[in-house]
Amino acid sequence: MKKINSLNVFALTLGIAFMSIGSAQADEAWQKKAGVGIYAPANQDWDAIEASARKEGQVVIYSVSSRIAKLVDGFKEKYGIDIIGYDISSDLQLEKLSREHRAGVYSVDVLFNSESSILLNEALPKKLVWNFIPDSVVSDLDSGEMNPLLIQRHSSRIVYYNTAVHPDGAPIDSLWDMTRDEWKGRTLLPSPLEDSLSANFIQTILNNSDEMAAAYKREFGKDIIFSEDVIEAVEENVTVDSPTASMEWLYRFLHNEPVFQGSTTKIFKNVGDVTQEKPPIGITTFSKLRKNKDGVYSSGPAYDLDPAFGVTYPTALMIADMAPHPNAAKLLIRYMMEEDGFKPWNEPGDYAARASLETKQLAKFDLPAFGDLALWPVDPEEIYYSKFGFLALYLALMP
Repeated sequence: MKKINSLNVFALTLGIAFMSIGSAQADEAWQKKAGVGIYAPANQDWDAIEASARKEGQVVIYSVSSRIAKLVDGFKEKYGIDIIGYDISSDLQLEKLSREHRAGVYSVDVLFNSESSILLNEALPKKLVWNFIPDSVVSDLDSGEMNPLLIQRHSSRIVYYNTAVHPDGAPIDSLWDMTRDEWKGRTLLPSPLEDSLSANFIQTILNNSDEMAAAYKREFGKDIIFSEDVIEAVEENVTVDSPTASMEWLYRFLHNEPVFQGSTTKIFKNVGDVTQEKPPIGITTFSKLRKNKDGVYSSGPAYDLDPAFGVTYPTALMIADMAPHPNAAKLLIRYMMEEDGFKPWNEPGDYAARASLETKQLAKFDLPAFGDLALWPVDPEEIYYSKFGFLALYLALMP
């Protein structure tokens, strides 16, 4: 009964977002006034945009990152415009926005959001949000970083280990090590039933089953044999055709008693606490590297993990449909793509989408280039259409 209730609660949350987003209707008069979509001008007149933005006086943003607060003073000083920022997780942003639209309340201008599966399969097609690309950054981005949405940075969930206790490298070299007895009760991560990015992390592993099968053979020297519980769970799940190595990994991982913690910062600190003799490993946000502190916390990415050490996803900027301050929205988006506006996210592990900014980051932080990292990108379409099947499978594989 507990498993069923957990699924119902999570599914209801997602379902509300999906259904309510579908009810959004774009207003053509607003589109013309805002200059978005088919009404976007061929040339962006930034003098006119800035003048109109100053008259609007403020810009409201729903941000997946609390660091948006660090932009308030600089933006005000430069443009005389107030940033009203709300730190809201990506999935809840979309639920809130869609509920407000259904009620005829239009209060937000910009979304800073990482939930690409819902954005690309619901919000953008239904014109609940609008893509806007400042012309000043076009030459510095790949085409996939401008369309279908403007990407500000590449974020990731990765595996961390304690570098103080393990100065010679990570104590594991494969994702399969997380299923070994020595790591029982010693892997920390947010619950996939409560954290959408954690769910996306697990789903992405499931979507790379061939690589997980090959990694199993490299780790154990033989082909994988599926557990009876995995075979039974697959037979009872109408969305799954046959068992895979990734499903077997998930089953063994869940039975190895991972510890679910809600705060990604706490996970990082619990892994990196230098006073421990037997520290855990943890799955948390790459950019938590900034939390390292000499003599207190010492965590590092397990870069060489086979077949990947994490999952990457884009964090995008967009204009909300019916934004009351569309010019200020455009100005803020351009600012957040510029070097000054990117400063709060200019941290190790947050890779700028703009090539020129990433080049400076690599030199400053002595990190590998983003394209060289062994990270799996999320597949927004696959995650979107397999979400409920994944949740059913996840619950069936739990102890």
